[in-house]
Amino acid sequence: MTMFNRRTILKTAAGMALFGPLLSEAADPVGPPRRLVIVLECNGIYPVAFLSAKARSSLGSAQIGSDIMFSRVYPATARTLTGDAVGSALCLDPLKASSSKISLENRAAVLLGLSSNITGGGHSSGTGALSCAVNGAAATIDAVLAPKLKRTAPYEAIRLGTSSAATPIVYETCSFGPKRPAPILVNPALAYDSIFGSIAKGASAGAERSALFDFARADVQATLATFKGNSNERTKLERYLASLEGLRARETQLASMAASVQPLLPPAPADNPLIKNAGSPPDSLMWLEAQFQIATTCLLGGLTNTVVLASGSSGFDVHYESIIPTIGRHDLQHGIDTPANWTAIAAVTRKHVELIAKLARTLAATPEVGASGSMLDHTAIVFMSDNGEQHHSTAAEWPTLVLGGNALGLLTDGRTVIYPEMGQANNRQVSNLFNTLGHAAGDADFNTFGNEGPTRIAQGPLSELYG
Repeated sequence: MTMFNRRTILKTAAGMALFGPLLSEAADPVGPPRRLVIVLECNGIYPVAFLSAKARSSLGSAQIGSDIMFSRVYPATARTLTGDAVGSALCLDPLKASSSKISLENRAAVLLGLSSNITGGGHSSGTGALSCAVNGAAATIDAVLAPKLKRTAPYEAIRLGTSSAATPIVYETCSFGPKRPAPILVNPALAYDSIFGSIAKGASAGAERSALFDFARADVQATLATFKGNSNERTKLERYLASLEGLRARETQLASMAASVQPLLPPAPADNPLIKNAGSPPDSLMWLEAQFQIATTCLLGGLTNTVVLASGSSGFDVHYESIIPTIGRHDLQHGIDTPANWTAIAAVTRKHVELIAKLARTLAATPEVGASGSMLDHTAIVFMSDNGEQHHSTAAEWPTLVLGGNALGLLTDGRTVIYPEMGQANNRQVSNLFNTLGHAAGDADFNTFGNEGPTRIAQGPLSELYG
């Protein structure tokens, strides 16, 4: 096998999953632990899904009626409703307390009225949802904040999801910068093996992976020896070698963490009913739940401090056989006037909230190491859509749920904040939400993220969410 062919193999889907750009140089831990989890539901979250009884009354129940979108009645200045039972909203009841579950209503903030017109909306805004830019034009918020949050975790970020695309890895939702898409693993079996491979399979598997890194490193070193002087090709190979050195170091770090992570592992793909019984095409919600299991282990085990869970945001025509058989997301949305379809759409969003709530309760029950409080106190969980407020979105509104992060300065204390609708002087934008997350990540100057240009209304964090 020639050196060229070896390198070609490393660029295949399997190679990318193993060697993909998931880390950077380790950062020194500064300040308290900080984490970010972003969950994206594809193709619209309707405002009514997050509208609490108190918010409905505040806006005028009669004026809203049975509408699922109602920004016309939003106030002229931001309105904050504290002490709100947000679980009374159509899709937020998983946040309520039960006999066996703590309430998350007092750990939540609902945001209505945020806009992001720069992204274009449509069926999906691509990377626009997380970059507040035209699709593909800028880095997404996860890529920008992950290096700030990494500390000593082996993975800079873990990006998981589901998709109707017939591929295990997609590139349409996250980005490291212009024309630098970030991979998302949309097959939970591949994600499990890629992230936990050496941990789950023991020392022999770890040795095999390390040997593969060593093999690739020796290959590049041998190729570099054939170059004389400086050249662009040599520079590329030197950068590649540096990446391999970093990946080899990560493998060593994973081996040292194996004993503590192994008890946290979810069922292996061959034994996990969420993967085995998902059908073909797979039930997106079953695969998403399996991805949440992986993400939970990564957070609890200290493998990463940044997670993206993108549910159908690439190849959005996913199926939900466990909720409404035979209808994909696209046709489901086009039949929204059919009561059964609308009920199913709400059930899908509610299932996302259920999975988020399970993760949040797990973090809330886990003491933070090296700081006071729980892991949820130090973790911001953000749930939003990849395109805004509806199927054919105008990007005029992005209903958002935020959980946790109280120790990071987030005012997630049981509140709904309603901003003026897009076009009004006091409207606020999704970029302001991401500015807020930057401040929560410890960057007091994180005020300019977003590419709205002259349509940027105001810079900096949302005072109603951070303080």
